[in-house]
Amino acid sequence: MEAAVISAREHGDLRVPFTYRVPAGQDAVARGWPASLANFPLGQWTADARRFHARGNMDQDRAVQLENLGMIWSHFDVAWEEGLTATRGWAAEHGHLLAPLDATHQAYRIGIWLKNQQATARKTAQTEHQQAQKLPAEPSAGNLSQKRREQLEEIGP
Repeated sequence: MEAAVISAREHGDLRVPFTYRVPAGQDAVARGWPASLANFPLGQWTADARRFHARGNMDQDRAVQLENLGMIWSHFDVAWEEGLTATRGWAAEHGHLLAPLDATHQAYRIGIWLKNQQATARKTAQTEHQQAQKLPAEPSAGNLSQKRREQLEEIGP
């Protein structure tokens, strides 16, 4: 938990890559990292915390502590919200969602994000069609949920 507190203070949240380890050396100590935490696998620790939380195996007090530090429970949800925010900004600026592939909004690669959402929407529609026809269909994991489709439709068709 000490490493989580220091990381949140340094970065503003607990969006920690899985491979991240606490830094070591004099520079790390100067930034507030105790030598006793050098090379601690904080990324793995936060991933484990996410799994415990998702399974309902985490004490509520610990969950609150982590949330207060800016714990990111789902990177997928954060990535969606970042993309959606950038999409809203791009659409407000340009008046439409016909972004070219190389389009960016505040350094966010909106063109690629929209292309990926369109591909996911097509896959979702195909899966839904196959299921309606009682045909074998791909698993629905990774499909674009109805809520997310509606969020995009609110911005533009």
